[in-house]
Amino acid sequence: MYVSPAVRTIRDDPVEGESVTLLLELDGDAAVDDVAAAVEAAGATVKEELQFRTLKTTVAHERVGAVCEVDGIDHVETGNALGIDPDGAEGAGEDVRPDG
Repeated sequence: MYVSPAVRTIRDDPVEGESVTLLLELDGDAAVDDVAAAVEAAGATVKEELQFRTLKTTVAHERVGAVCEVDGIDHVETGNALGIDPDGAEGAGEDVRPDG
């Protein structure tokens, strides 16, 4: 499973009381409903199913590690991975820091 650097940082050093939007791309064999139920049991809220077998979720920082352990997930990224940087770094998503 791929876990983005931003998600690893949150998982390893959570900020108490904060939450994050995670995008969970499912592996090819996983049933969407089963993974969604397991993700919710791990402490996340599934907001919607996106294209490419991806679940958009919100979760407390303290529960990110549990969500990353759910079977059937292939990629975990923050919701910022879909954003477009107005300063011109389109497509780079969460791994770009505008200040350097």
